[in-house]
Amino acid sequence: MKKRKNTVNRILEVILWIFSIVTIYPMLMVLLTSFKSKGEASYLNISLPGEWHPENYVAVLEKDFFRSLGNSVFITLLSVILITSLSAFLSFIIARRDTRGCRITYKIITLGIIAPFTALPTIQLLQKLGMYGSRIGLCLVYAALYMPFTTMMLSGFIKGIPRELDEAAVMDGAVGWKLFVTVVFPLLKPALATTGVLNFMWVWNELQIPMYLLNSSSKWTLPLSVYNFYGQFSRSWNLVCADVVLVSLPVILVYIFAQKWVIAGMTAGAVKG
Repeated sequence: MKKRKNTVNRILEVILWIFSIVTIYPMLMVLLTSFKSKGEASYLNISLPGEWHPENYVAVLEKDFFRSLGNSVFITLLSVILITSLSAFLSFIIARRDTRGCRITYKIITLGIIAPFTALPTIQLLQKLGMYGSRIGLCLVYAALYMPFTTMMLSGFIKGIPRELDEAAVMDGAVGWKLFVTVVFPLLKPALATTGVLNFMWVWNELQIPMYLLNSSSKWTLPLSVYNFYGQFSRSWNLVCADVVLVSLPVILVYIFAQKWVIAGMTAGAVKG
């Protein structure tokens, strides 16, 4: 029995290694290609560069990279703040007020997880509000799109927090908003870190929605700049890959530094569930 189990574990290990190679290969190819000359880069393989060309990154940085970076940082941070803060307060109300109205509201909100983004109605709505083409309008659209998932996660987490804490806080004079801020919100740190990192990656990497809702290249985010950069340098794969590496770097760094919070949030959510 033990020998059979070891055999199964070895087979699973081999399968996982194969999947790892499939995942790592394109990442390594992009990284190495970003340091190659234009001729070497055209082969798109994982061979080491004959001569390293870090100036590829300098060429990318000179092509309005920092303007697009500023747009991405502003849009992503504002969107994540809106999504997490509004979802946290909404989840608190839904989880603590166990009424028929709250249950219906929760079901309606969770339907938003499967609702697709439709460009034309969204554009028409933003035009009527006078926000079409603005970065603030884009942030509000992101908030509407990603709040359902975040609300579902946070409400499940809040239901695992004992109500006795609320009752003790009420006796001490913490009611309503004060109760949420002083008692519940600090306990949501693992769940907020998890949802915050997920929303950060989704918003940062989004390409299609900004393409529809931002009508000026001066407001473009980094993924859109990659799209535009590829259009200008489609034959210079060394520059395209350097641009992709720079765009992906912030997400990678955020996930590396927030990884322990994400794991803690997932674990806590699974235990509470």
